[in-house]
Amino acid sequence: MAGFAVVVGAVAFLNGLAALLLLVDLSDDPQRKLFDVNVALGTAIVTLSLGGLLVYQAASALGGVGSTAMTHRVPWALLAAFPVLIAVGQFQVDHPERLPWLFPVVNVAIVSIPSVLVAAVVARRYARFNRFAWPVSWREWLTGFIYGAIGATTVAAILNTIYFIALGAILIDTVGEGDAFHLVDNLPTLPRGWGLFYDISVLSVFAPLNEEWWKGFIVALFFFRKGSAGRCFLWGTLAGAGFNLLETFQNSLSLVHPEVVSEQTLGSRWWLFALARAGTGVMHPLATGLAALGIFGLLRRKPRYLLGYPAGVLLHGTWNFMVYVNAGDAFFSQAGPDSRALDILSVTALAAIFLMSVTLLWELPRRILDGVPAPLYRLIGMVPAGDGAREPNPSLF
Repeated sequence: MAGFAVVVGAVAFLNGLAALLLLVDLSDDPQRKLFDVNVALGTAIVTLSLGGLLVYQAASALGGVGSTAMTHRVPWALLAAFPVLIAVGQFQVDHPERLPWLFPVVNVAIVSIPSVLVAAVVARRYARFNRFAWPVSWREWLTGFIYGAIGATTVAAILNTIYFIALGAILIDTVGEGDAFHLVDNLPTLPRGWGLFYDISVLSVFAPLNEEWWKGFIVALFFFRKGSAGRCFLWGTLAGAGFNLLETFQNSLSLVHPEVVSEQTLGSRWWLFALARAGTGVMHPLATGLAALGIFGLLRRKPRYLLGYPAGVLLHGTWNFMVYVNAGDAFFSQAGPDSRALDILSVTALAAIFLMSVTLLWELPRRILDGVPAPLYRLIGMVPAGDGAREPNPSLF
């Protein structure tokens, strides 16, 4: 497994180096230059850092080098920096001729802060309420996070693409018009009912089922660590946070494209998308934490945890559906609604999901416990009688 991680990290690192080659030929147009610099330098920052860290940690594991326990200090200063960075980023979008080289750094920071904060907070809460758990190492924390960013996104994206193309081609061929594989041009020819079916099945059914499985699969990859319920929830949140970082970064690349700005779908509203990243930054970790519990229940034959997976899928699917309600006319078949009332409803629902997700990410590490101390502590008789052996609270499921 460590050898495979070295290969994956090396490929990601090389992709980052290749992205730097795009900086050789930049446009003289300020808006186009901002877009090109953001794509090239932003991609390089993300892939070089994630790939490099993965190679280092995996190679260290292969060499038998241990990893230190992480300090559970939450970098709360990042929370204060987040709105400042949004303001700086909006200024740069409005004035692309000023410091275009700084924008990728700002964009990556905005993408990263919610994910890193959630991963740090849940790890700290886990350590606080599982006093006799084996300490979380930096290697464990980083590889869980990077698996979500590189491993889960890659597999899930391939399967999402296959489903997107196959179902779209079938529907165009049977009830639509034109070439079945010219999806962008011909999905809008679907009857509205079929268009709604296609959009919602892609966004709120297949994608959540697919993505939450592969993100939650970290429990199987870390099976050798013999994690119990609390630890598996932590692993899930780490993978979900990493997944969110890369997914939202990729989504952000198109938002400073000159064509997007010229169509007035961005402009002075870039800050709105940047702020929305905080929503996905808590939704993805919570959904995957729940999904990981479901996979834990499956692998450990603990039926009471099996509902975690459908709960995570439902949370993810509901979030995507509310986004679709808000901007459905811009997705795929363009059959979605365009209503001020529905916009207000969707934004309210998304805000409610955000607040619920923040609350549960804070509260669940206190309620979903490992239930038993780490094997080493039991072996040396370090655990006082009756302490550290509480059963996890199954009432949530």
